[in-house]
Amino acid sequence: MKKVYLAVSTAAAVAFLLLGGGPAQSGHSTLNVVAAASTQDEESNESGRESSNELRRFIGRQVGGLQKLVVPDDAHLPPPRLPDGTITNDPRFQTTEAKRYLGKLLFFDPVRTDRIIPEFGGVPATRQTGSCGSCHLGEVAGKAGTLLNFNVGGEGRGYTDASGNFIPRRRPRVDILPRLRDTPLFAGDALVDELPTLTDVYQFAIGDPGRGRKLPPPGFLLRTGRLDALDSVGRNSPAIVGAAFNNRHLLGGFAGEPDASPGALNPFEFPAVESVAQLLLDAHRMQDFQSAELQEIPAFRKLFREAFGEEAAQADAAGDLNLLINDTTVLRATASFMRTVVTRNTQFDKFLAGDNRALTRQQQRGAKLFFTSAKSGGAGCVSCHSGPMLNKQVNDPDVTGTGQFVEENFFNLGLSDHPIQALNRLARKDPDFIDDGRREITGRDSDAFKFRSLTLRQLRGSGFFFHNGSFTNVRDVVQYFNAGVPQNAVTGAATTLTRRFTNPRGPNSPPGLGLSEGEVDDIAAFLNDALYDPGLVTFDPKSTTRTMQPNARDLTYSIYRPDLAALGAVDGLMPSGLNISNNDPLSRRDAGLEFLNVTNRLTATLTSDRDARRREVKVYTITNTSKSTVDTHLLVIVHGISNQARLVNASGITKGGDPYLRVFLPNGVLLPGQSITETLDFNGTSNPGNYSISFLSGQGKP
Repeated sequence: MKKVYLAVSTAAAVAFLLLGGGPAQSGHSTLNVVAAASTQDEESNESGRESSNELRRFIGRQVGGLQKLVVPDDAHLPPPRLPDGTITNDPRFQTTEAKRYLGKLLFFDPVRTDRIIPEFGGVPATRQTGSCGSCHLGEVAGKAGTLLNFNVGGEGRGYTDASGNFIPRRRPRVDILPRLRDTPLFAGDALVDELPTLTDVYQFAIGDPGRGRKLPPPGFLLRTGRLDALDSVGRNSPAIVGAAFNNRHLLGGFAGEPDASPGALNPFEFPAVESVAQLLLDAHRMQDFQSAELQEIPAFRKLFREAFGEEAAQADAAGDLNLLINDTTVLRATASFMRTVVTRNTQFDKFLAGDNRALTRQQQRGAKLFFTSAKSGGAGCVSCHSGPMLNKQVNDPDVTGTGQFVEENFFNLGLSDHPIQALNRLARKDPDFIDDGRREITGRDSDAFKFRSLTLRQLRGSGFFFHNGSFTNVRDVVQYFNAGVPQNAVTGAATTLTRRFTNPRGPNSPPGLGLSEGEVDDIAAFLNDALYDPGLVTFDPKSTTRTMQPNARDLTYSIYRPDLAALGAVDGLMPSGLNISNNDPLSRRDAGLEFLNVTNRLTATLTSDRDARRREVKVYTITNTSKSTVDTHLLVIVHGISNQARLVNASGITKGGDPYLRVFLPNGVLLPGQSITETLDFNGTSNPGNYSISFLSGQGKP
């Protein structure tokens, strides 16, 4: 009987004993144990269901109904608001599938970054090497995933490590950009960057690109970060996720602002998404130059015709392709794409829809704290992070749409500057300058150091949070709010510092939230995992969430768009024929499109040679003896081994028939002077013979 008892339900017996029961003495007792365990499982499931139902009811009470958290399908995305707050149904701003698809391809095609002007410091070799996708990667929620964010003038996109994790990596091209100074201004300063992208230096003033159109006249434009050698941004690149649910974009609210505001640049009074698309044409080396390039590409000509039928008819009638393919139709298409970048299939979405098993117990505890006010012992996150994208004030009358509130979404949290702001201090000759956020746009002292509250969806793995990128994981962000202590003495002493941060439990309460370490862990678990949608990163035909990055369905023209293939579109590449997002040499190597022979940069020294059981093991120390960085992956290719020998630990075989070893370099690089140790393990009836070794850098198959 004991054998039967153990086979039937060891786990049930253990559970019974842990609950205080005695050991089974007979088969009858065993059945009782199994029955008791079954009853307890049912009771546990029922308890779990009731707990989930109660949490849903609680959340619904906090936000005014669960429907206010539900993400609509593309057909029911919120209509945009004009800068004055008016909801518009203007057909120019309506999303169609043709516009969305065109906009996605435009967003990631480097052919558009054609405005390189040497008179302002532009380097011709960087032409058409970046795109919107340079700083907005689908794998990291549409952010850059790095502290320093570079478009044109940068190189690389990212690499996979030995575990298959994607690591974003883009850096300045020090090999071709002119050196501007000898002393670094900030950690990571490559000495080749003059100004942040949105800084203009005029004869009589320094400001954002809107300053040139404001009074008093600033004089001639002398220098600008929009056209210098390296396109760098002075704040952390914000996520694209949930773009449709915002009435202002960029961290100071630059996009979507009425043109009359002191720091605004919105001459056509566009809604926020169209406004940001227009601003970025100018900021990122595209405006006035991209149209001529796009007009030369047959696949793009067809896509524009599909997306803009009225404009196509006008162009045909006038015999002028500029009426169809121009900066305005480009920005309208890219805005349509950005509006549709949403997540709908997170575990939290499933939980809201009634799946009681969607959230773990820890995530449920975190959700309860998230939606509980700080005065009631919770974190009160919902006060600033409500609505479908968790990016609005809970009491916003249009919480499910683009939002009616504007200024209520900007806060001073006592943060320090982004490292790139050191360039602004140098340009302004003001060592005390601090990025003043919203005030740069509105001109109001009451907006000093305020930045926009952002979506909390898709935080996992996106790294570098807040406008200054000073936090690299979600738990540290939660702990910052829990402590309630400003990071910076100047911004922390400003009258604009929000009491929601310093004293969320009330004016006479201690600083911060007062949560335990375990409660901080619970909130971090909810934010990290319950609000993450893998469908945004990895193509899933069953998911209602589209990947942000172009996927196989988008780019396999030969199957899904044979009409574009017939016009010259090549599978796996953008319609222009260029690489996705970036087209600099390192990015092409990252994409596996080409390799760099680095044999002359490395020295391989045999440090150990031993025979063991018909195997010959050779250990090499590989040293970078050059002055240049060698990037991962490093491919060690073995040429000329005897026919009887085999490289046992080979990663694969090259197209030429030689075995190779793929080496995932520590931190993605082998710096000058650094060494690694690698082993070649041969097996066979004879020694490997008089072989040679060469080295390639690249992430594809050689």
